[in-house]
Amino acid sequence: MKTKNLYAFLISFLIIPFSSNLGITFFSLSSDIALLTKEVKATNWNTYKLNFENGYRMLNKGEYEKAIEYFNKAIKQYSREGAAYYNRGNAYSELGKSEEAIKDYLKSIELDSETGNQYAYNNISIEYDALGDYKNAIKYINLAIKAYPKDGLYFMNRGSYNLELENFDQAVKDYEKAGELYLKYKNRTSGYAECPKNKNLVHCQMDSWYYYDLGWAKENLDDLKGALDNYNKAIKINFPTEEKYFWFSSRGDIKYEIGDEEGACKDYKLAASLGDEEKSEWLNSRDGKWCKKMN
Repeated sequence: MKTKNLYAFLISFLIIPFSSNLGITFFSLSSDIALLTKEVKATNWNTYKLNFENGYRMLNKGEYEKAIEYFNKAIKQYSREGAAYYNRGNAYSELGKSEEAIKDYLKSIELDSETGNQYAYNNISIEYDALGDYKNAIKYINLAIKAYPKDGLYFMNRGSYNLELENFDQAVKDYEKAGELYLKYKNRTSGYAECPKNKNLVHCQMDSWYYYDLGWAKENLDDLKGALDNYNKAIKINFPTEEKYFWFSSRGDIKYEIGDEEGACKDYKLAASLGDEEKSEWLNSRDGKWCKKMN
């Protein structure tokens, strides 16, 4: 759900001009960091460039251990370049090494101006989420939002952390704000990782799981109509297709709550057919006997 925004990872490499004069990165906009010294340029720049490029290539290929080796070498050559730490943090993240990733993202922020920090802050929040530390996740996603309040992804991520903390009212606000921003800046799709082309999506990030999570938050606030509307949208979009039995199972619960037992039963049976083991067991139990007999 809370995938990293890889926009910074890609751009941080692509716009580095490996020239003989400047070593400007996407992160380093202030002059004291952006300009490499003559000594560094004369002795280390070509080696730094080569190791950085190799690390980037390995990262794209999914060779994360090798990527780390190359970024280690790049950092050894020149330790004041935030992009190398940021991208090494991405490699650590892919390996599930959240603590190491967080350290690298923080170092990239230390070397960065505030312009690019939004991406590192976002990724730090995701790593804290992976560690189950939702309060720190919210702390850092708030910094991402402060740095760039126009990105719906940051609000959606914060909404998911609030769901984990059972702050359902704030989760609804965050998801709805995310949707508002996604639609306002609808053409801004290239910055998101794994952005699919699907005719049922009004925005690539507003997929079935977006509406499911929003529905779940509303259900926990006893907004049954709002929950049902969002579960219906999740089912209509039908993307992605993995584990979609959750959508039918939850919609069935809402239908049952509003007195539509027949509709609930159909959703329960469909959820079971899609792999919901819990609903399958329930249908075969005494409590689910009424539904199993229903045509």
